[in-house]
Amino acid sequence: MSKKVIVVGAGFTGLQLARTLVAEGVHVVLVDRDPDKVQHARNALDCTVVESDGNSPETLSEAGIASADALVTLTDDDEMNMIVCSLVDADYPEVLKIARVRNYAYYLKTTATQRRHADAMANGERRPLFGVDHMLNPDVEAAASICRAMSLGAVGNLIDLGGGFGIVSVDVYPEGPLDGLSIRELASKPEWKYLISYVETEDDAILPDGNTVLKAGDRVGILTSLEDISTLMEFIGRPTEEKLGSVTIFGADRVGKLVVDHQFSSRRASAFAHAFGDSSKANSREIVIIDRDPVRCREAAECFSDARVLCGDMTDADLVREEALDSSDLMVAASGNYESNLVMAAYLKTRGVKRTIALTASGEFDDVARKLGVDVAIPMRDTIVDCIVSHLRGRNVKSIHTVCNRLFEIVECEVALGSRAAGKPLEKLSESGEFLALLVQSKGSDEFTVPSGKTIVPARGRVVLAVRAGSSRTIQLFTGRNRI
Repeated sequence: MSKKVIVVGAGFTGLQLARTLVAEGVHVVLVDRDPDKVQHARNALDCTVVESDGNSPETLSEAGIASADALVTLTDDDEMNMIVCSLVDADYPEVLKIARVRNYAYYLKTTATQRRHADAMANGERRPLFGVDHMLNPDVEAAASICRAMSLGAVGNLIDLGGGFGIVSVDVYPEGPLDGLSIRELASKPEWKYLISYVETEDDAILPDGNTVLKAGDRVGILTSLEDISTLMEFIGRPTEEKLGSVTIFGADRVGKLVVDHQFSSRRASAFAHAFGDSSKANSREIVIIDRDPVRCREAAECFSDARVLCGDMTDADLVREEALDSSDLMVAASGNYESNLVMAAYLKTRGVKRTIALTASGEFDDVARKLGVDVAIPMRDTIVDCIVSHLRGRNVKSIHTVCNRLFEIVECEVALGSRAAGKPLEKLSESGEFLALLVQSKGSDEFTVPSGKTIVPARGRVVLAVRAGSSRTIQLFTGRNRI
């Protein structure tokens, strides 16, 4: 019997999630009451689309909630998302329930309560608040991604894998150190201690092998220890700055505020601290906040007395010159206007800002950001979809990060004791072009290591894989049976 996920809300995120799940062979039922959204979804997706209110018990029953494995609520109404989860939890507590909640107060209250009662919920002694197993706030997830990029100098789009490792995406420059070399030739260089995780060309994207030749214009994902990023960037001809001391934040709404709050906080005592990681490495920085909205500026000035808050337009050349914004080490465009973020980041880069980060709508704008010279693009909607899918994949999947415009995934998972991969050498499992093992961590160890073909997959340990998007069969090789 096909695994089933019911998605309530057929907006952009709902469509992207449904598209991702359908590609994995999941039976998706998409529910929305807007006839235009429903018609668009029916034309775009090969799944069941229902035009009705998602908070109707009759609608949920007809959609097959009794046989569903998971419910995801993604409407524009936070109360609706929580009500639907609560309705389903009353009759079907075994169904996994995930809700997007944009209201920051709801998010703080709920996540704080969930953490206080985590043990009781894990033991089945207490149901989650509002029946929501996982509550996601887009602003918190986006701000966390921005802060992680800032902590490592905004050298490029970076995936922090934990254990001191990350994947940084960089361009292959004409006649640069990577141009024209095969992966095998690169690996033979004594100063090369990194691993190419994926290669994105103008027309395609691949998981490389030793014969893959890098060419100017390619973008590659390189696995490296975080402490070696500076050495890596020097090798490829793009040295990092010693310190990003001055930062300009464009946008004083929620994402911008969260980013600023993290930069000023020496201790993470807030309810969203788990999303940001250790802030002890964050440098004390000079922060300038700029926004066009007087109300947001006034609120920012009240919240952050140590920051300089400007109310104005960053495209105003006089303002940029008078306030010396073009001398900033880093500019973060984090407003709710994603197109303006790209324009502002590109504009300040041409004016002399060393590094730029832009919050974008989705990964489809990655190539645009790259061509505009933006160092790091954070795709808001893709970030949320990745979070949802990681929860849907089951408890053995710890995190998912999509790359190459969602063609590949970087997946961290726990190796199930009874899985087909446990106890076998990687060379016996390899499928060229299907997956690449990047890191392995033995059970009880705190350290990841870069594996070879002879590495034995540790039962109940962890692996980090680069896989084709939607390759559930490959992931099940390591995790056993998935949730969906």
